[in-house]
Amino acid sequence: GSIARWGYDSLELAVACEAPLLFIGWAILCAPHAQNAMAEDLGDELPEEPDNIYEFVEEFHLRPEVLCNFLRLVEGDYRKENPYHNSIHAADVTQTTFSLLQMGGDKFSSSPLELFSLILAAACHDMGHPGRNNSYEVNSRSDLAIIYNDAAVLENMHAARAFRILTSKSSDLNADILAGLQPTQKDAFRSTFTKAILWTDMSQHFSKLAMLKSKISTHGTADHTKFYINQDGRSISMVLLFLLHVADISNPAKPGEIFVEWCDRCLNEFFAQGDAEKKALMPVSPMCDRELTVKSDSQMGFIKFIVRPSFVTMSDLMPRVVDEILPVLESNLKYWEDQKLQEMDVLKTEEKKAAA
Repeated sequence: GSIARWGYDSLELAVACEAPLLFIGWAILCAPHAQNAMAEDLGDELPEEPDNIYEFVEEFHLRPEVLCNFLRLVEGDYRKENPYHNSIHAADVTQTTFSLLQMGGDKFSSSPLELFSLILAAACHDMGHPGRNNSYEVNSRSDLAIIYNDAAVLENMHAARAFRILTSKSSDLNADILAGLQPTQKDAFRSTFTKAILWTDMSQHFSKLAMLKSKISTHGTADHTKFYINQDGRSISMVLLFLLHVADISNPAKPGEIFVEWCDRCLNEFFAQGDAEKKALMPVSPMCDRELTVKSDSQMGFIKFIVRPSFVTMSDLMPRVVDEILPVLESNLKYWEDQKLQEMDVLKTEEKKAAA
């Protein structure tokens, strides 16, 4: 289905194709060339050019083969053995970021370079993820926690790993997707790219959401320039930064069975971390204890306190979210509430049996 669709299923794509991130990244960043190449490959007639593509290939002198080399290296840096933080998640967040931009998020940008930087940040945002979260890194005094002084440990590492590839002096990689940019554009790219990845740090969620809501209540939503904030001397759109974070936590807002499989993958990874924490006599991180975590409760809490308020705020900025995403979220919340009731019934039956 269309790569801009909210209900696009990256899990299904990953069954059909062993490099989902390469496929998604190429299809979005090289449009319309990618679509034309696919049509030629399949012997179909060329598709009509949709009016909603960002022509990055011309704009940034981007060579599709160089982009594909870059995406292959990025995809290879994700750990296949992670149930959740693998290249399917990266492909999913990239596609979701694109979908949200198409739903009106791109109105809050003032240049194609910002969109290019954001979509690439989505592709790279969890590179090298160890399958453990920041609290594990910090509590175990890991090498990464030492390097980054306990602050946004993994997010700093993800952004750094991407820039290791982008600044590699080795010409045989042939992966310098920034070669066609002017020096000032490269600086702006680096700034948006790294900031967007740092904004995916969950510990920053409530402060960033509050910041965005206060901007909306002060300025309304009509003037996109009001959402630019100064970050380390550069002006960056807060809506775009928050948009990547929202894409990163969007699983519970996806239709069909997609949200359940993502939930299972996520909890499997959390529980493996909890097991490791118990073994090392470390404090067990929230939602990581397989003995104590109730799946339906964890999801209901996540939706009510984190995901839903984020999408409600996004719906002020992007009206399409009201009809296209919020109803899915409500229906998924109801699914977990029903699961909870079923679990309670099972418990009651078991208690009765035990009493008898």
